[in-house]
Amino acid sequence: MKKWSLFPAVFLCLSLVLSACNSSAETQGSDVQNNNDNQKPVKIRVAYYADETARDTMNKIINKFKEQNKNIEVDITATDWQTHYDNLKVDLASGQGPTVFLLDGPYIPQYANEGTLENLSQKVKEIKLDDYYGFDAVKNPSGNIFAIPQAIQINVLYYNKDMFDAAKVTYPDQNWTTDDMYQAAVKLTDKSKKQFGMGLPNHIRYGWYSVVRQFGGDMIDKERKKSTIASDPKVREAFEYIKKFWDRGLTPNMKDQEGEIGTAEHTWMSRKIVAMFYDNYARRLTNDKEGLNYDVAIPSKGLKGDRYSAFVANTWVLNAKASTAEKDAGWKFVKYFLGEEAQKLNASLAEGITASKKVAQDSIHNHKGNPEHIKVFLDSMQYAGDLGDSPVWEEWHGAIKPIIGDYLSGKIDIDKMLTSADKAAQTVLDKVKK
Repeated sequence: MKKWSLFPAVFLCLSLVLSACNSSAETQGSDVQNNNDNQKPVKIRVAYYADETARDTMNKIINKFKEQNKNIEVDITATDWQTHYDNLKVDLASGQGPTVFLLDGPYIPQYANEGTLENLSQKVKEIKLDDYYGFDAVKNPSGNIFAIPQAIQINVLYYNKDMFDAAKVTYPDQNWTTDDMYQAAVKLTDKSKKQFGMGLPNHIRYGWYSVVRQFGGDMIDKERKKSTIASDPKVREAFEYIKKFWDRGLTPNMKDQEGEIGTAEHTWMSRKIVAMFYDNYARRLTNDKEGLNYDVAIPSKGLKGDRYSAFVANTWVLNAKASTAEKDAGWKFVKYFLGEEAQKLNASLAEGITASKKVAQDSIHNHKGNPEHIKVFLDSMQYAGDLGDSPVWEEWHGAIKPIIGDYLSGKIDIDKMLTSADKAAQTVLDKVKK
């Protein structure tokens, strides 16, 4: 019998195995390297609001994301705030809404209740939430998260230093109470110059809701289902306090607003109409543009020690009706936005406190120019509260605004205002789907 040598056979087998291993290693390396290239292309639309300067920076962020995700095509819709929300109403109703879009905090309950927003509660487990501002604020009463903070807006007390100096009034500090603010407003009001001590308009954020919360009250219960306008005695105290400003001409009234002062309350500070005003982080940009000599302070505390800073998280949300592939790509974008590279770019906009605590704190620490006490924005976080957010937020405060206006202008008394506003608010709140 002929004997076959084993060596060539063994050698051949080893060669085949090594070849296969080599081939496998090369393929895996190629898969890792070209992971994005091998994924199926997907197209998403990102919609946001911003001014022209901010759009340049936002587009840089989006372009950097695209560079790292070659398989994701991104269409951008960038508009002003009003156009953004007008577009959302039409596009979402028609089923053609963007994949990822900006949404202000008070609107989250409404859009989530309507089934428009993707529930992100499971996805955010990939994120260390304690490293960011705003996640506690965007949770709903059940603890679910439908939004990712993009930037934070928090109210502080702005004040015109030139007006304070001219009236020889000491600048506000952390010890100021609402009574101190009233007494200062009296001294700072100069009708001959059409100068008012304080801006307390008929407005949920700039006016009455902030004051009610300072007084330790609220106009809606914690579950956001029941109006407390008539039942909470602190609501009455707050409105009696506001009425003194209107009656004494310490703030622009309805008649003043019919003239050149106008109803654009957010411009009163930069136009040097008021000496003090409660407003958010972004308002610095307008004041700087107008060359205002100003600073900021922590909101005055109520006589019983309550403080409140109106807090709104500008957030990214995902369209629940987008395809799975689009939502996955949209989530990649949101996660990229929370990364250090994008957060540093976002912080440079100065339109809001960026979500990353570290980046935001570094940005404020390195700030130069007005306001001198910019750290007040971060200090005020401990007093942050929402604006009575609910699924019918826009409707409930819109229903009571004209009633409050009638009270502030003297057409009805406080009892009539409280009972009528309470009824109007409750009628709206009862519309929420159970």
